[in-house]
Amino acid sequence: MENIVIIGAGLGGLSAGALLAKEGYRVTILEQHGMVGGCATVFKRKGGFTCEVGLHEMDGVYTSPVIKKVFERLGVYENVEFVKPDEFFKVSTKYGEFVMPDGKIEAITALKSRFPHEQKGIENYFQAIGDIAGCYKKLVDLKWSDYLLFPILFYPILKYKNKNTAEVLNGFMDDEELKLILNTNVQYYNDTPDTLSFLLHAVAQNSYYEGGGWFIKGGSYCLSEYLASLITCNGGNVITKADVVKATKESVTYRYKNEEVTIQADKIISDISPQDTYRLFDMEFTEQKQIAESIITVYLGFSKSLRELYPDGAYSNFLLDSFGSQDDFKAMAKQDVTTKDFVFVDYSRIDSGLTSDEKSFGAVCVLDEIQSWESLDAEAYKQKKERLLEHVLERLEKHYPKIKELVEYAEVATPKTMQRYVRTPKGTAYGYKPTPQQFFRKPKIRSDKIDNLYFVGQFVLAGGFSPAISSGSMCFDTIVKGK
Repeated sequence: MENIVIIGAGLGGLSAGALLAKEGYRVTILEQHGMVGGCATVFKRKGGFTCEVGLHEMDGVYTSPVIKKVFERLGVYENVEFVKPDEFFKVSTKYGEFVMPDGKIEAITALKSRFPHEQKGIENYFQAIGDIAGCYKKLVDLKWSDYLLFPILFYPILKYKNKNTAEVLNGFMDDEELKLILNTNVQYYNDTPDTLSFLLHAVAQNSYYEGGGWFIKGGSYCLSEYLASLITCNGGNVITKADVVKATKESVTYRYKNEEVTIQADKIISDISPQDTYRLFDMEFTEQKQIAESIITVYLGFSKSLRELYPDGAYSNFLLDSFGSQDDFKAMAKQDVTTKDFVFVDYSRIDSGLTSDEKSFGAVCVLDEIQSWESLDAEAYKQKKERLLEHVLERLEKHYPKIKELVEYAEVATPKTMQRYVRTPKGTAYGYKPTPQQFFRKPKIRSDKIDNLYFVGQFVLAGGFSPAISSGSMCFDTIVKGK
């Protein structure tokens, strides 16, 4: 059986590696960090806090045909526990608060109750995202004969493929608060609705409405660690602190403990960016696509249970107090991060397994660009992080009175932090920016420059856990079927 070397142990590389190892391929996965997972991992801090690096909610856990196929094949459901929040999200804006329920029917009912004058627009919106999501499910098993009927079978995709989310919602409805609510979690995909492909918005949001969002109990590393164990249990190797320095069609060379090691490869899978991949092959490659923004996370450990102290809170709390319309996302993108609105994820609302029941762990997230951090000297960098933390705590205080008194641990991770640990261009966690011009394109699994090179991860489909795992499944199918 062929030797397969995988560069990078994010969820794309781990999923592809586990599937291939189980199929009998000899898999070696090389990860430059000290642990596998990429953004799907955790770290521990004093006080009994397990800090979740990247996962808020994963979609499609039980409803995506691709995710279900992968998880059933690999025994994930029997070995990894998923927990579900009570609601989709809670958002605070200039208009007040709104809780988006879990479930599509419940969400539609709540929205119609809040906006009785927009009932037709709400129905049209949910019809559109459902139709688009249905088309994407059909694409998984697309036959050559279907291409002849593509304009008919996949009309919703063709209708919206060049449209951004803001313009589509403007066509469906007039109420600014409603459009804002439907875009509440836009920064899970992109910085602004006017640059986000409506196709991606539709597929992702519909998945959350239909199947809910799920957290991995104990943290996302439980999934990463399990996938890595499948590789080793099936005769493969998972090598961390292995810094790949060179690659050819026949081999991959990595540095480990100050020594260079070269291993033979019949096929190579890259879970890093194309530009970094081709650099390893000493090949010229100019990235034409726009890279998505990076992210800032403020990790917070609390001495008491927030669920008990603030019973009206939610799991995902979008504190957009200064927002009056979806256009405000565009204005916020230009602000300094120390003044931006954000989402606060309160993991005490679920059985997260990240800390004891008497304490709480939370995370604040907002998109930002690495350019606003990389030119700072050490002192200025430190001071900016301190200003950001103070801003976050002051804003939280308005919604959670006296919460500052409960903070036992706080740490700020910037785009520079992201770049240092995951080594993506500009520290992005989302791959390419999902604009209408960039999103609906044929996924490039197999390289058109090197015939035994394959790609997985955030640069194939989109950022996020489900797209990364799906890319691993696509890579597996491509290799096994010999496409």
